[in-house]
Formats: sequence, structure tokens, C-alpha cells
Amino acid sequence: MKAKPEIVKLAQTIQASPEMIFEALTQAFELKQWMCQEAYVEPRKGGFIRLRWQSGYEAFGVFTSFSPPKGMSYSWLSSQEPGETQVKITLKPVEAGTKITLTHSGFGAGKKWAGRVQESEHGWTRGLANLKSLLETGLDLREAQQPRLGMGFEAAKDTQGLVVTNVTPDAPAQQAGLQKGDVMLSLAGKKLRTEQDFMDLYGKMRAGQKVKIVYLRRGKRQTATVELSQRPVRETPADLAEVVEQARQLHEQAVAVLRASLAALMEEQSARPPTEGEWSVKQTLAHLVACEPAYRQWAVETLLGHDLPWIEARTPEQFAAVFATAPTVGALLDRYERELAESRAFVAALSPEHRACKARYRNIALMLLDFAYHTQMHLAQIQNTIKTIQSK
Repeated sequence: MKAKPEIVKLAQTIQASPEMIFEALTQAFELKQWMCQEAYVEPRKGGFIRLRWQSGYEAFGVFTSFSPPKGMSYSWLSSQEPGETQVKITLKPVEAGTKITLTHSGFGAGKKWAGRVQESEHGWTRGLANLKSLLETGLDLREAQQPRLGMGFEAAKDTQGLVVTNVTPDAPAQQAGLQKGDVMLSLAGKKLRTEQDFMDLYGKMRAGQKVKIVYLRRGKRQTATVELSQRPVRETPADLAEVVEQARQLHEQAVAVLRASLAALMEEQSARPPTEGEWSVKQTLAHLVACEPAYRQWAVETLLGHDLPWIEARTPEQFAAVFATAPTVGALLDRYERELAESRAFVAALSPEHRACKARYRNIALMLLDFAYHTQMHLAQIQNTIKTIQSK
């Protein structure tokens, strides 16, 4: 008797419209929000779809049907799979929102197909759960499951590896004995040459996992075992006015401390870097000023569903443009306050339609608040620069 072909069939009900879900299933920007790390999509019948995960797994396909907002189907082929399979997704409005029915079929028999059905079911189950979370709450479950190490780093200039730039108190890195200035050489047995090497490895890890870090301290090779902890999930106030008010308070506190710290600094001193290659006080202020328009541009592209890389506000040309209209410390501080107010006004003006896209709203709101902490981080840098300049 011929074995019955195996299929994966899953159903999920999401509190969102079929139109919103269909977009999340067929737009590259949206697919990366809940499903994969890279996506290319031609959203039409006969169009091409390519999905890639951080693990290196990659799948290709062609849309064999495309009926917005009712559903779609496409072929599924990967170099890591024995053959081509098919994915079909239907969307049906129900009282609680929209019911998604997903069918993944075409799996073959024999040893080469062993475990493929289970892997597919596991992957789609996690994916649909994340889609539900993202559309209903704005939270990416991959973020919630990401482990916490608790340190910053950057590529070493004079040697291989990554230099630890800061260690969070009581975080796993500090508990394992890592310190600022250590040079990480390897993580979990893999060499670290670039920051991307670290991110590729770290992205595959989970909270509770123990990993070995090999590092240099004052030229001596050492080893530490770090147990990764659960990363705290940040809550985003649902009330837009509350988000803006939180940002206003953080902004005003940081700017007040900035003004107090710079009150006795002479203009000539503000233009002097503490050491060669580091920013002066004025350059740091120019960086803060230039970051705000970059944030708003990123937010606009996020609202439009465009994948815009972050704009680095650290080039000499950007600083020169800021100095052209704000040449003094006082003018830079005034300009910075106006830029912060404009960023808050942008978020305050988000339409109900845009706020309904909870993941995009959450990202924009959290970034507004993160930029307030960004000011506090550079405030410490400015205070250290002032001490160095005035001690000379």
C-alpha cells in the first residue's frame, strides 16, 4: 500500500484585518519583521520570492497564485532540501479577526526526507506565533528570546579581535569577569575578527546557554565561561501622549545637565579634541544634532515599509553642515533642543492608521526613547572630554 503523502497544516487566528496580514506575508520589509533576516519578493503571480535566515538557511520560490487579501501559494526550494515543496496560505475573516490556514505539502519519502516535515512544522509554528505577536502587540518574539550578555564592543585597531568598550553592572559579562579594555578573540570556539562575526554567532544563541569567551587582558590570554541571561522585554506605552511625555522629560533632563556641564567651558576649549582621533565637545554636540534628522528619516521609511539602513551621523561633512548654522556651543545646544522637539512632534503626529501597525509604531516609539539615553551616553563622553581638556 502506498504511503499517504505527509503535509504540514496549521491554523492561527490573529486580531488583524486580512489586508494587513496579507501585506505581512508578501512584502519583504514585513517578512523580515517576523519571519526571516533577508527577503526579496515580487508580489504577483509568477513573481519570485527569496527568504534567508541568520542560520544560513535559504529558500526560493515562485508565486503560483496571488489573490489579495484572500491568500497565495508559492513553491519552496532550498539547497538544503531534497526537492521542491509547496506552500499555500488562505486568509478568512472571522469574528476574532482573521483565520490563517497554512499548508506545506509535497514532502517525499525515504531517508533523504527524514525529519523534514517536523522541521517545517516547527518553523511555521514559531513563525505564525511571531506573526500574531507582532501584529497584535508589536513585539518580535525573536527579540524577547534573545539572550543578554551585557557589554559593548568594537573592532580592535592594532590587533585581531573585539575590544570591550563597556560592561553593564551585574550582567553576565561582568559576572564572568570580563572588563573594559579586554580584547575578545573567540566566542564559543569561533574566532572573532569583525563585529559581524560576533553578531552572526550571538544571533543563534539562547538565554541560559553557557558559552566560552577567549580574550586578552594586558597581553595575557584568558578564558571565561558566560551564562547568557534572559533579555528584559521593554514595554511600549500604548498611549502615544505618554511616549512623547516620557521622551520630553528625558530630553529636558539631559539638555539641562549638558548646559550646566558646558557653562564654564571656553569656546576655544570646546573645539579641542581630548586626544588625536577623538571628538571635541563641539563635534560630539554636532553628532547629537545630526542624529535627530537621521532618526526622523528612518522613521518615515519605517512607516512606508522601506528597509533603510541607519544613517551614521558622524562624518566631517555632516559636522560642517551643522557648524554652518550653529557655530558656537550655545547655538549647538539651542539647535539640539529644537531638533529634539521636532522629533517628539513627529511621533506625536503619528496617525491612527500608522499606530495600527503595532510593530512599526513600537520600533519608532522605542527609538525615540533610546535617543534620549543616547544623549545621556554622550553626556558622559563630553564630561570626560572637559576634564581632559581642562587638566592640560
